[in-house]
Amino acid sequence: MSVLRQSRVSVFRSLLDLNGRLLAPVLYLFESVRSYIEERKEAFDARFGTDTAAPVLGRDHKPGAYFYVATTASLIYEILNCLALQPDTFAFVDMGSGKGRALLVASEFAFAKIVGIELSSHLHRIAAENIRRYSPETQQCRAFELHCMDVVDYDYGPEPPVLFLFDPFGRETMRNVVANLEASLSKNPRDAFVVYVYPQFEDVLQGSGVLRKVGEGGPPWRPWSRYVVYAASGAGRST
Repeated sequence: MSVLRQSRVSVFRSLLDLNGRLLAPVLYLFESVRSYIEERKEAFDARFGTDTAAPVLGRDHKPGAYFYVATTASLIYEILNCLALQPDTFAFVDMGSGKGRALLVASEFAFAKIVGIELSSHLHRIAAENIRRYSPETQQCRAFELHCMDVVDYDYGPEPPVLFLFDPFGRETMRNVVANLEASLSKNPRDAFVVYVYPQFEDVLQGSGVLRKVGEGGPPWRPWSRYVVYAASGAGRST
């Protein structure tokens, strides 16, 4: 490829970059409207005094912009209710946990522990405050761990994990995350689930020699509510 052609391709890709200067503000406006409508319907923050709904367009940890957009609470409940989990056995691990909504909803299930991994220190602090405020009568797990770090540096604990991903990063990071999970399962064989909401890079999971697809859901006309569920060999199947 010529230098001129490479330059043109680079410019074209930068224009279509979801984290770039052109599309990022447009998507932020769309997500602001969408989250406002969904919060009015579900009233998650209004009920619990938390701050999880409002999207964030930030730049505090890398050159490009990054998005925080909350997963709809009802969708998280739907997904977790369909997993065959032994009580007080699995660890819920949200990579790209943002303000922590998925962590809060997960705490209403009988997990052994709940882990949030977020690169943005700003979002990390908000999540910590949300956890402090969240105490519904239905809560079953208070064993929270918050890590402000790069997801590729996370070391899994001995518990079988439920890895939760809401379109948190690009393809290369996704490859590294899956490779790290596979290495952990190889070293310490155990059950595992991967829940991937808005699965843009599902092909990475499809290429895994350890994970198999066990479920999917969400209307195709609402791509942010589409999800797939993969499980490690030997894990219980979703319904």
